[in-house]
Amino acid sequence: MENYVHLEDVCNKLEQEEENFSVNLVVKVISVNKRVREGSKWMVGSLNVRSYKEGSKISVRLNLWGKFSLLVHDIESDDTIFIENGLARNYCYKDRTYPQINCDEKYGSKVEIKHKKERILVDGSNVAYHLKKDGKPGIDSIEMIRLKLEEKGCRAIVIVDANLRHLVSEEDGIRLEKWLDEGKVQQTPSGIKADDALLKMADERKLRIVSNDTFKDYKRIFLWLKDKGRRISFNIIDTNVLFFGMD
Repeated sequence: MENYVHLEDVCNKLEQEEENFSVNLVVKVISVNKRVREGSKWMVGSLNVRSYKEGSKISVRLNLWGKFSLLVHDIESDDTIFIENGLARNYCYKDRTYPQINCDEKYGSKVEIKHKKERILVDGSNVAYHLKKDGKPGIDSIEMIRLKLEEKGCRAIVIVDANLRHLVSEEDGIRLEKWLDEGKVQQTPSGIKADDALLKMADERKLRIVSNDTFKDYKRIFLWLKDKGRRISFNIIDTNVLFFGMD
């Protein structure tokens, strides 16, 4: 971390100069604004962050532009964010000035997140078929898995196929739409298999997956699938969720 500056130094410099400047720093998240605004050429999500140093209360708004704005849906308070080539600048509103840092690909920015809670992927479509309703997949099992992971101190990232909403009951379809709107569940674009998106995300972010699917057709592509610790199988008995291969 020797190449990173402190947030206090950034704010002090912003008080003395009006020029924008590039910074590398580490911050902790205070709160997240998940209402991502979209324009014709840009989108932004904002976070309120504090200094990484313990005991410091100084805070700054962090704007994640372009592809980084999607990260706001996966960030929670107390997560740590590592920023390279963020653009520090002042934002003036009425008679007040607010320090902020913008991250965008055009600045060469890089953003990495260290989550306080482990992220675990959930193969939502596979889980939905575990407890069927009148021969149809049911989403109660998805909620049970999600809550059990939260009980274990983890954060579930649930991914489902785009056609799942058409396969479940009408009642479950309405609930699923609400979950999608609330961000509890993510849906793959039409024409893209959930397995493809699931395994790509697991590969890029080194995440574990809850699924009873062995993904045998993918083992030549993703060699880590041979690692028994990366896939967590499960069973649901009445209302009890059992995980296998999870510490």
